[in-house]
Amino acid sequence: MTKNFELLTFEELLNLPIDIESCFDPIFEPPADFIEEWYRDHEPQNPFSCKVTRKIGNTWYIVETECDGAEPLPNLMRRMIFSDKEAV
Repeated sequence: MTKNFELLTFEELLNLPIDIESCFDPIFEPPADFIEEWYRDHEPQNPFSCKVTRKIGNTWYIVETECDGAEPLPNLMRRMIFSDKEAV
């Protein structure tokens, strides 16, 4: 049975059953590449690895590195960013 909602009074609208659980259903499925990227970013990582984004001048640098503890991570990043050598 369908009801024409234009003919219902305000009190009748308040008494209509509402499926609260359906309010939390996803509206759409996210793209597969988005899901893969999310899992890749949130997987357990080495606590001595770091991914940092920095802007120097007009250039953005994304540096991902692992530190073995022999050198402080900020010094390692500085050396990698300003090095004339190619990345290994």
